[in-house]
Amino acid sequence: MTEEYFCGVDGGGSKTLCVLADGDGRVLGLGKSGSSNISVVGVDAACRNIKEAFEKATANSVGKVDYMALAIAGMGSRLRRDILKREVEAMGLSRAVFIESDAAAALMATTLGKPGVVVVSGTGSIVLALDSEGRFHRALGWGYLLDDEGSGFYIGREALRRALSAYDGRGAATVLTEQIPRYFGVGSLVEVVDLVSLRRIGVREIADLAPLVVKLAKAGDRVAYDILRQACLELLNATLAVIDKAGLKDGAPIGVCGGVFENCVEFFEEFSSFLREKAPSVRIVRPLFKPVVGALLMAYRYAGKELDDGLMRNLLETSSRFGLRWRS
Repeated sequence: MTEEYFCGVDGGGSKTLCVLADGDGRVLGLGKSGSSNISVVGVDAACRNIKEAFEKATANSVGKVDYMALAIAGMGSRLRRDILKREVEAMGLSRAVFIESDAAAALMATTLGKPGVVVVSGTGSIVLALDSEGRFHRALGWGYLLDDEGSGFYIGREALRRALSAYDGRGAATVLTEQIPRYFGVGSLVEVVDLVSLRRIGVREIADLAPLVVKLAKAGDRVAYDILRQACLELLNATLAVIDKAGLKDGAPIGVCGGVFENCVEFFEEFSSFLREKAPSVRIVRPLFKPVVGALLMAYRYAGKELDDGLMRNLLETSSRFGLRWRS
């Protein structure tokens, strides 16, 4: 019998990861490339980055896999999924291609297909719930032009906005007015505005300001702290909305992931505190795997494979070798 191969792809505004595995849950390779969010880089660049991550994961030893599940940021509409699916199929990387939002993979990595919620805060943001009948319910994730509240981009954009407000004398003083130009290697906020206007600073670069905001909040800057607090409240409101829409029972798991949560313990703790205050019965959990493994699990599910003990045991063991388990 011919060996079957499976791929999971997790694509966001900053990077794309691709994991290759066999049919028994053994991870064989991992590849990384740039963004595959078509709202950020466009369809052509997204496909190039997907192909690059695939080739790195397979090390060119596997020309085509049998099932590929792509969990890509910005895939909230059928139109977008159809556009990207058509282009990926044309590249001939897999016999069967399936596309969902990046949040679906994060949810799968958290609940392994059982009812629950995942809250994602990376470059963008989305909150997704799975109900007892297998239906998804979402909030946020409509793109940086329309929402993405609570995301790295939201935090960075608010930092720029509040810094400009202070610069104008319209808002509270903040060290963001000095630190943001320094971060971008220019002499003033006006020059930062020029960089944004000339598109030398884009979504990813603005989102990358989030760690600076965290650092300044910890150092006592009130404006920076207010930005982080409001980001947490936006994610809280979205989480409560999907819990209600999905009709989840007490004790349903609520997972969090994404670069903002992963790289900022204080942000996670603040969000968790707000959530426990409003919904005391929820169970806040860390995902078992990184989202790219959630995409791989989706590929197995699409292939009709049972996520049995043997497969999960192999996956737990081999994914650790590639750093694909969520660190505790």
